[in-house]
Amino acid sequence: MDAEAIGQALANLIDNAIKYSDADRVIAVDARRDGDGIALGVADRGVGIAPAEHARIFEKFYRVGRSETQGRRGSGVGLALVRHVAEAHHGRVSVQSALGQGSRFTLWLPLGPPPGPPPGPKGGACPAS
Repeated sequence: MDAEAIGQALANLIDNAIKYSDADRVIAVDARRDGDGIALGVADRGVGIAPAEHARIFEKFYRVGRSETQGRRGSGVGLALVRHVAEAHHGRVSVQSALGQGSRFTLWLPLGPPPGPPPGPKGGACPAS
């Protein structure tokens, strides 16, 4: 696992939670075992995201276009980076959010070796038939 990349992904989620929270700035960060992986969650009580926008927020340079989000710093690459880091670790990121009710982002990462074909024979030589 690339600890620096995972740290940057979590920092992006926390930064967004702070940025999109108004006066009620309550942010929760948690980690829990989830099946054969670990779920890292960041939740806030901020402006929230309309369900119709959930899939697009992970696209590079996409920003939600509402008056509540205008004027806040950002380039639209933070959540795309979070998704990239998750996928590079054979994981995923999800969002649960509704307008005016805040958001919860969960970064799920598998524990153990990445999926893939089993390693072949060592040495590169083929056994004689």
